[in-house]
Amino acid sequence: LQTRLDLGDAQLRKLVMTRPQLLGLSIEDNLAPTLEWLQTRLDLDESGLRKMVLAVPSLLGYSVEDNMALKLEWLRRRLDLDDAGLRKVVLGRPQLLGLSVEDNVAPKLDWLQTRFDLDDVQLRKMVLTLPSLFNYSVEANLEPKLHWLQTRLDLDGEQLRKVAGCVSVLSTSIDILESKLEWLQTRLDLGDAQLRKMVMKFPQLLGCSIEDNLAPKLEWLQTRLELDAAQLKKLVVKKQQLLSYSVEDNMEPKLDWLQTRLDLDDEQLRKMVMTNPSLVYQSVEDNMEP
Repeated sequence: LQTRLDLGDAQLRKLVMTRPQLLGLSIEDNLAPTLEWLQTRLDLDESGLRKMVLAVPSLLGYSVEDNMALKLEWLRRRLDLDDAGLRKVVLGRPQLLGLSVEDNVAPKLDWLQTRFDLDDVQLRKMVLTLPSLFNYSVEANLEPKLHWLQTRLDLDGEQLRKVAGCVSVLSTSIDILESKLEWLQTRLDLGDAQLRKMVMKFPQLLGCSIEDNLAPKLEWLQTRLELDAAQLKKLVVKKQQLLSYSVEDNMEPKLDWLQTRLDLDDEQLRKMVMTNPSLVYQSVEDNMEP
């Protein structure tokens, strides 16, 4: 196992501690053919194969013919996946191969399709984007979270689908989502409609940490551009994407370059950015300098 999967000592120890039954399996009759089948069927490189086995050691005890082959074929047909798509879904959620099709995977896909009113193409896209959906219980997680989100932001079905399509939303608890929405609404003095508009345009916002990202970034923008509260609000509501860019690696050097290159004073720089916030994240080399 250590040689075949190129495992470090700590990885081997964790694997065996997690699944001691592996030591009772035959190399020739079980381990070797199972690993070979997984690698061939999903066209995995060594790193991908190792990732799968470390994530779900019990895979090595599953029957190829009676379990994994049937499951992969069912998933491929249900979502009309090509080989690359099937590989992406399984690597994104290897535990999928341990779930029952009848009791878990099939009803979850049916529920997602009905809840979001998706056609088959849209369902496939959602699963390819968010294979972690299979992590979550419909009753204990997905349904209450979607209901809360739809009510909290007053979203229609199409808007809910767009917001919920962001992986950070469905993987974050309701309490944390609510704390972020409340903080944003208070920090920027947003009305409900403005908050909804921000989240709709940039749902990834809900995946950002308040302490490590949103708060220091808003503070930096306000200080660097000498913005009052109303100007900061206007800037961020207009271009929420600003909050996804690094201060040190992107916004700060770009504003410094603009100010130096055009010989702008602070007031002129502020006016330029307020008029065209996208300047802050356009490339200097590929766009502004030429």
